[in-house]
Amino acid sequence: MVADLAVVVMGYRNEATIARAVASVVDQARLLPAGSIEVVVVVSGQDDRSEAVLSDSHPEVEVVWSPDRLFAGGARNVGLRATSAPVVSFLAADCLAEPGWVSARLRSHRAGQRVVAGAMVSVPPWRPSAWASHVALFAMRLPGRGACPVVPPDPGAHGLSFDRTVFDIVGEFDESVRVSEDTELARRLAAAGIPIWFEPSVRTAHHGPRGALALARQHHARGVRSALAAHDDQRPIGVARAVVGVVLASARRTVWTVRVAWDYAPSVRAGTVACLPWLLLAHLSAAVGRAEVRRGRRGRNKDRRPSS
Repeated sequence: MVADLAVVVMGYRNEATIARAVASVVDQARLLPAGSIEVVVVVSGQDDRSEAVLSDSHPEVEVVWSPDRLFAGGARNVGLRATSAPVVSFLAADCLAEPGWVSARLRSHRAGQRVVAGAMVSVPPWRPSAWASHVALFAMRLPGRGACPVVPPDPGAHGLSFDRTVFDIVGEFDESVRVSEDTELARRLAAAGIPIWFEPSVRTAHHGPRGALALARQHHARGVRSALAAHDDQRPIGVARAVVGVVLASARRTVWTVRVAWDYAPSVRAGTVACLPWLLLAHLSAAVGRAEVRRGRRGRNKDRRPSS
């Protein structure tokens, strides 16, 4: 019997969260007819203990382990090849599939959508650092945004599940890049004329940072990674230009984020205003990371290829 939906859970050093991620899918699968959902977990790295954790908590789930570090694109492709359901979806091991995540995806695909994007929510409890990080990263993917078609570079074109046949048209994920493998594939979908449908009832919960320091560190690292991916061929910039760029980018991005969150998260408008200092810190940290790359202070080839 071929399952209706394959869920690939991808982990790298996520021993603390991977069991909950898998449980969030398995618990939903139990509400459906037996065999409707196939779950495969892909983990990598010689020091990753996720396989041992899952052997205790979810021995029924297939785990594919690679001794070599896989970037997200490589992990996605391993899971894609290890499954056979006509619809395939992906879940990072530091996230949770909210109740209804499975059924909403299946419902959208059965309605004729070939590629379905989903919304993001923040894992409780509410804290300023977590909410600021969440809206900084996912403002355009808040569940208050209505169902609609999305076209890259719209950030809503993420968290995708696919009719498996689209990979015959656009190919698999890029395995060489550290980040943005899903963004790059979404662009190929758009170029091929394959529409992406944003479905807010498909909700993935993301763990936010606990405190301002963790917030700054995480967003600084994201800024570095995004700049390494996007600015490889640009010349280094001077200190003055870097400082001005950081200030302007942080301010503009913060204003834009508040405006979007005001529309797409109306029930927590007061919370969005209350976390403004943390939101500015998130954007400032990311801008500093990007500026460091542009100034040549970060290796432009760092993290471009998988390593063991």
